[in-house]
Amino acid sequence: MKYIDLRTLTEDARAELKRVTIRMFKKDPNKSKISRQLGIRRMTIIEWVQQYEKTGKIRIKEKQKGRKKGEFRTLNPEQEKSIQKTIIEKTPDQLKFDAALWNIKAIQGLIYHDFRIKMPYRTVCSYLSRWGFTPQRPYKRAYEQQPAKVQAFLEITYPEIKARAKKEGGEIHWGDEAGISNVDHRPRGYAPKGKTPVLILSRANRERINMISTITNQGKLRFMIYQEKFTAQLFIRFIKRLIKGNNKKIFLIVDNLRVHHAKLVKAFLADKTDKIELFYLPSYSPEHNPDEYLNGDLKAKMNEGKPALKKGEMKQKMLKNLRSLQKQTKRITAYFRHPKIQFAA
Repeated sequence: MKYIDLRTLTEDARAELKRVTIRMFKKDPNKSKISRQLGIRRMTIIEWVQQYEKTGKIRIKEKQKGRKKGEFRTLNPEQEKSIQKTIIEKTPDQLKFDAALWNIKAIQGLIYHDFRIKMPYRTVCSYLSRWGFTPQRPYKRAYEQQPAKVQAFLEITYPEIKARAKKEGGEIHWGDEAGISNVDHRPRGYAPKGKTPVLILSRANRERINMISTITNQGKLRFMIYQEKFTAQLFIRFIKRLIKGNNKKIFLIVDNLRVHHAKLVKAFLADKTDKIELFYLPSYSPEHNPDEYLNGDLKAKMNEGKPALKKGEMKQKMLKNLRSLQKQTKRITAYFRHPKIQFAA
């Protein structure tokens, strides 16, 4: 016989079942019969009846079973708060632990270091789960990055650029370069476990296609594809295209690549301040450049479909994907929703 799982019922529903059980018991004390009729285990019926006979009352409020909250834990609440605070505010290397991020082994070491408690692996996992800490892929930041300069750009420099662009009726473009090779094609495909699928690529016809682009928070995308080395002359060629196709002054923000600072570039721009001005992101901070997210999107699209095996196919594939992205203004504006880019939205 299948019995009711009392754990799935509300407290009120269980209380009503107890009342029915006692009424039936008063009419007929056959506990097995009551068990069959109500679909409740006989031992539960016996327990309820004994409680009633002992006190003369039906126990509506049940005693809490199992451990009380926080009972028999290895760490007390103050210790838990201390460990959480350290994990959030510091990195393992700051405390001389041999780990880049807080993994289980590093946290075990932290607990022993702070409280001389040797905590098992599974117990550490239970604590982390209880705290709402989950294993995550890290956001990467260059060691050479200077956070103070990044903060100054976000809080002072960019708002000034934004204010000028608004005052002068211009628009802000974010620029970057990217390169993709046909041998870097890395799609994913299903296969039986243990039988890795084989991807056929052409190394004889190895081809690398480069692209320079700019995007705006209004969803505008401008790009130029090239195969040669990125030089000051090539950058100037792209700037000429950018100016020619734009009726507003462009405030172009790029990274600190040496080419962007070239004397040739500065000389070219010197008498064109009414059409375009160049600004620079702080060094080693690509996460704050929206155009980086376009590059990631493009590379993901290049990994779709068949790999380029013949000369020229790579260029055609990139051109097709860029033109497709150019029409998807909402997709481009969505890049600006990322927490690191929202300041430019």
